[in-house]
Amino acid sequence: MAIQFLNNLNLNDNQLLNAKVQVASTAPTAAKGQIYLDSTTNVNTFKYHDGSQWIGLKQLNLNNSTFINLSNLSATGSNVISLEASLNATGTPDNTKFLRGDNTWAAPLQYAGWTLSGNTGTPQSIDSGNTVSILGGTVMSTVASATDTLTINHSSVTRTDTTSTASPSAGATFTAVDSVTSSAEGHITALNLKTVTLPSNPTITLTGDVTGSGTTSIATTISSGAVEFAMIDPTVVITSSEGIGSNNNDVTLPTSAAVKSYVDSAVAGGLVYQGGYNAATNTPNLDSPPTGTIKKGFMWTVTADGLFFTEQLRVGDSVIAEIDSPTTLADWTTVQGNIDLATLTTVGIGNVNAGTGISVSYSNGTATVSTTSTSATGQITAGSLFGTVNHTFGLNTMVQTLDAITGDTVYCDVTRTTSSVTATISAVNANNIIILVQKIG
Repeated sequence: MAIQFLNNLNLNDNQLLNAKVQVASTAPTAAKGQIYLDSTTNVNTFKYHDGSQWIGLKQLNLNNSTFINLSNLSATGSNVISLEASLNATGTPDNTKFLRGDNTWAAPLQYAGWTLSGNTGTPQSIDSGNTVSILGGTVMSTVASATDTLTINHSSVTRTDTTSTASPSAGATFTAVDSVTSSAEGHITALNLKTVTLPSNPTITLTGDVTGSGTTSIATTISSGAVEFAMIDPTVVITSSEGIGSNNNDVTLPTSAAVKSYVDSAVAGGLVYQGGYNAATNTPNLDSPPTGTIKKGFMWTVTADGLFFTEQLRVGDSVIAEIDSPTTLADWTTVQGNIDLATLTTVGIGNVNAGTGISVSYSNGTATVSTTSTSATGQITAGSLFGTVNHTFGLNTMVQTLDAITGDTVYCDVTRTTSSVTATISAVNANNIIILVQKIG
């Protein structure tokens, strides 16, 4: 069975001797860049895969065509094929000739002239060398410019507008434009004016507790007794500065400012439960930045896992505002409410025990995990061909070698004894090679 390599093989400029590509009559499993020799009868073609299909390398034959001759410019022994294509037409080319369909260089027919005509006027014969001028007419102008361009413009038309300052009163008249007539080209040809008469002001009459009449203004009269006015004794009104606490009775009235001041002082700093908080969607918005009013003591319970600022919250945790209008994680207290014993897949309360080849020590609740002496390291110094690592593990060891700079795995010849390991390479490496020896069992 063939050896399987699960990573790339870098020969580091060493030769691949006496090797050949895979020979098969059936295409192997396709992968982009893969190669093989198709051994099918009468085929024997080298093929490579371009990511979608197998491509066979075929012999290329190039032949002369009706108008083209090919010349081989390749140097003898060169791997590069150089071809030069030339026209094989008859005749001699110059700047006055064209290549005809019969593959002959020939001069074109001479220019015979043409006729310029308009809607009216006399047609003009345009001979070789004549210049045609296209000029503007009524409200039209033309401009010739670079890149053989002629632009036709509509000339500007001056219009004088007037402003009416009339202020007609009721029953007066004024003149307005009733309709506009224009030509097919959009030019205004006529205005239809119309005289408009404004209606006169009607007389409005009020009845009931409020009476009066008029057209442009109304003088009104309020009936006696229709409106009653009363004043509140200022001595029974409590302001915010007086405080509600010192006015605990049934005969005084607090202002809204006094009520707000009393409530704010009574609940300041206390927990005020606001409901659930979805940390996955930040609903309600508490951290990006917060929207709405958030006071000190406002509290939410987490209903969905997610990040709060940069801290992970779980279902059952709580967040409490430490100040009014908090904007950073430091302005909040988070209370964890769902901590349980940890498992392999669940974060929680647990401790770390020492295992084979591992030691554990604690200091102020912090565990330090270290490996015991079951491994040893050495190196092949850059410029050398071998390195030795001494150990006390016996013959049963595992050896790994890697480039100290790139971290790539390096394959070396390894010699083991009960007390040492020697790694040897056949070509000098530009970097140090780390040798790791690990005890097995």
